[in-house]
Amino acid sequence: MDDTQLYLVVDAIRVPEAAPFCARENIEYGKLYLGTPWQAQIDNSPLWIGFRENDAVWQQWQTDKRWADSSLCFEFDSMLPQSDIIASLQQHITITSEDGRLLLFRFYSPKSLMTVLPHLDSTQIAALCGLARELRVSSLSSGAEALLPLTNPSDSPTLTPLMISKALAEELLS
Repeated sequence: MDDTQLYLVVDAIRVPEAAPFCARENIEYGKLYLGTPWQAQIDNSPLWIGFRENDAVWQQWQTDKRWADSSLCFEFDSMLPQSDIIASLQQHITITSEDGRLLLFRFYSPKSLMTVLPHLDSTQIAALCGLARELRVSSLSSGAEALLPLTNPSDSPTLTPLMISKALAEELLS
């Protein structure tokens, strides 16, 4: 996997030990809300974690159900600058419904992904993937076998906002 970069987006509220764990293991991480309109909520921010297969974060994600159920792995091309990767991850913090409502979207939650995926067409899946080649859940995550890996259907990935139906927005809010 030398031609890829892996980033885990983890819900730091559900996995509060993620930042100290990364610091202790000397693994690069940051707050996803940093530099976004959500920065005022930085204490509630999910984390992005740059990691490699079989490192300490990978092992945690593959062996701890709480980590597995609270995070999603994004695989990017190795030549992509980190700033573009972070922008790609940040683009779906907020999504828009077809009736114009802005929604805070827990796109890094396997459960949220299971809810939205059946309702998305290939254009929307490409928008969800952003610049990522592939999205993965841990094999420990409930329903993982039905989900992923999810390969970006676009031959030329871009940063395109994800718009969802009003009905799906209602389902996410329930």
